[in-house]
Amino acid sequence: MAHSDKVATFPSPGEFLAAAERITNDGRVDEFLALFSEDCVAEWILDGAVDTHRGIDEIRTAAVELFTVCHELGLHVDKTLECADGDTLACTWTGGFNGGTRQFGTEIWTFRDGLVVRHRMYSYLDVRPSSSPWATLRLACTAPKVVGALLRYRITHRRRHTAGSSARPATHLQPEA
Repeated sequence: MAHSDKVATFPSPGEFLAAAERITNDGRVDEFLALFSEDCVAEWILDGAVDTHRGIDEIRTAAVELFTVCHELGLHVDKTLECADGDTLACTWTGGFNGGTRQFGTEIWTFRDGLVVRHRMYSYLDVRPSSSPWATLRLACTAPKVVGALLRYRITHRRRHTAGSSARPATHLQPEA
């Protein structure tokens, strides 16, 4: 039987997303792969590390690895439909390992003839408030120039604010009054 002959079609974005959530949470690799066309492309970014898998064989190898690790660590996600049109569905998800809740992701699914031809997934494994020391340390390790610029801005802004200046700093990002 050809790969595409095994595919169930999902009549609505909500049904597709519910199936994708169940497949993810139950670690059902074969059902996941049945969603894809033979010539599909998966672009998965995991905390800044990007992998691109072309064709069902590459996706199978990567999916087996990902599903095995996620299942061993007790991943559970809740997916939320953000928008959908004729051939594209976008969702976000939250969840974590073993009951955790610090993970967040976005997925964009593109379809042709009822099958996924492109899957883009952006996953963040340890989302914390920007005030968290762990978040600051993590950002400092990956983007020290950004952290330095933010600190300089905050120190300068705080000085102006504590000096009694009520004027907001001029920036092209703020609308004019």
